[in-house]
Amino acid sequence: MKASFYQRQIAELIEKVKLGAGDEAEATSVLNANEMRDDERRQAEIKMFESLPQIVAHSSQLQGKGAYLVQELYGKSVLLTRGSDGKARAFLNYCQHRGTKLEQTESGCKSRFSCPYHAWTYDLQGGLVGVPRADLFPGLDKSTKSLRELRLQEAFGFLWLTMTSVEKDSEGYDINEYLGGLTDELSALDFASSSVYFDETRHLKSDWKLPIYAFLESYHIGTLHKNSIAEFFIENIAISEMIGPHLRSFVPRKNVMDLESADLDQVSLPEYITPTNILFPNACMIAHPSSYTIILMQPGDKVGECTWRHMLLVPEQPTTDAAKAHYDKTLAVLDQTTYEKEDMWASEQIQEGINAGAIDELLLAKHEQNIKHFSDLVSERIAE
Repeated sequence: MKASFYQRQIAELIEKVKLGAGDEAEATSVLNANEMRDDERRQAEIKMFESLPQIVAHSSQLQGKGAYLVQELYGKSVLLTRGSDGKARAFLNYCQHRGTKLEQTESGCKSRFSCPYHAWTYDLQGGLVGVPRADLFPGLDKSTKSLRELRLQEAFGFLWLTMTSVEKDSEGYDINEYLGGLTDELSALDFASSSVYFDETRHLKSDWKLPIYAFLESYHIGTLHKNSIAEFFIENIAISEMIGPHLRSFVPRKNVMDLESADLDQVSLPEYITPTNILFPNACMIAHPSSYTIILMQPGDKVGECTWRHMLLVPEQPTTDAAKAHYDKTLAVLDQTTYEKEDMWASEQIQEGINAGAIDELLLAKHEQNIKHFSDLVSERIAE
């Protein structure tokens, strides 16, 4: 992405660097830590998740007629398919005869899905097309036994799922309206042309919000990340802006002042500044000099647990050993150290302290107030 797209934000951040201070509120604030060990709160947050569009895959992961993916979300199995018409669809992955899970494998390519119990068979559009011994079901109208379709939209290189039935919610959120002021940026980033180099999901003993909090402040970078990425960044300086329910932040690298004399049409922003978009409620999009991280957080099956999914997008799949080694090094620093050994570790440490009853509130500094705003927004959404 050309730095000129962010000309206003670059100028603001450079002024903050000169002043030696980033965005700061007038006072500190606190969060109620006990919410992160409250199962009723967890269930309310899951209902919020189910009502909002979320990234479930990159478009390239469902490429070509007959491609399918199976994902487990909030205790439900979801089948994603690419139909003969090229359209991506999502269904609850359960046979409409007796409720058996329909597709048992995680991914593949096929034109039909046959239930392992009685071989009821469905096409890529979710329609029931085969019933063994149909004569035993007098009056059966196959059109009334299609798979339960969920609302799925494809935009900006991703598949966005809302866990609501198409029949019950024919309108739902339009993804362009939901993303609002981020659409121009997401279009310019052209994620649709990217490839998925890495995609892994981990299970954490942590509330889903705790890892997201790490992407909402830069206070921790110098300490927690001292063995990984701290050397690249100026400590305790960042700026941010709200775009509807979403947040965009900018953290300066140590060479950021070089942008004052640079031709912004000729340089790439992540070489000097790390921009991060937090797409409410759970997607963190982080730009690196030669790749892009997508982190997706989900509430877990139990209170105080969650899943962390990390996708690394690259301009194209590497075709040389040197290119592969470059991305593997990126993963070694980011995924295996910064995220796994530091951010995930810290999140689980905080959750352990909360579970132990050692802390009732989380104290937020004046430059950590994005966390308070995000937490309040979650509370507002679940109260709707």
